[in-house]
Amino acid sequence: MDYLEEQRQFWDEFADEYYEIQQESFTTIVEDVAQYLLETNCLPCQLFVDIAGGYGKYLPAIAPYVNQYLLVDFSANMLKQATHTNDNVQYIQCDQQTFCANSNPDQYDLVFSAMNPALNTLQQLKDLLRMTKNQLILLQVVDDQDTVFTPLEQFMSNNVAPAIPFEKFKKWLEKEGIPWVNKTFSYQREEPVTKIFVQDYFKEELQKNPALKEKIDTLFVDSGTITATHKITFELLRILK
Repeated sequence: MDYLEEQRQFWDEFADEYYEIQQESFTTIVEDVAQYLLETNCLPCQLFVDIAGGYGKYLPAIAPYVNQYLLVDFSANMLKQATHTNDNVQYIQCDQQTFCANSNPDQYDLVFSAMNPALNTLQQLKDLLRMTKNQLILLQVVDDQDTVFTPLEQFMSNNVAPAIPFEKFKKWLEKEGIPWVNKTFSYQREEPVTKIFVQDYFKEELQKNPALKEKIDTLFVDSGTITATHKITFELLRILK
């Protein structure tokens, strides 16, 4: 419980900044996901639950097609960012484990969870799958690369990216004979980036790591401004019950 409270406090404090960051997104993932759910007859539906839904990013695009939308998150401040006043929306402050434990089997027509940091084990997947009558829809980022900042950050950290839970989930679903389909959504943006901006961004790291300066100089060898390409790919996993 100490860990849960620590995470809740983090998201309460980060809520305002997270909301502002999300408003700067250059993708149309919200609209594209809603359109895909309509095209695959996942929508419309009666009872839709959005687990770890935060401020309700997907709420405006999906709520018009459901009878009741349950937005569930353990952070009170994240839920406060949800300014939608639809009559069919219910805001529930509750952690994922408790909500699942208090839900009946097949209680919801559709269970949805996007970019959920608390979904990383098979038991958690089973808990969500137990609650849905029809389908479980999961969404996560599977690739996020920038031609300027990503190589510099990798140069400093030398960290290996963690395994994607979806691959573990797929293997278990296949073993259990549970059908699933997936869909990817990719977006790309180009924008100019100046050497001064990059140096300022990595100001503290440059003081500790002289080799980083050489890396930045190499990127900007011919110009003080280069074009950065940012590509992000989402994967939607649709589990059929």
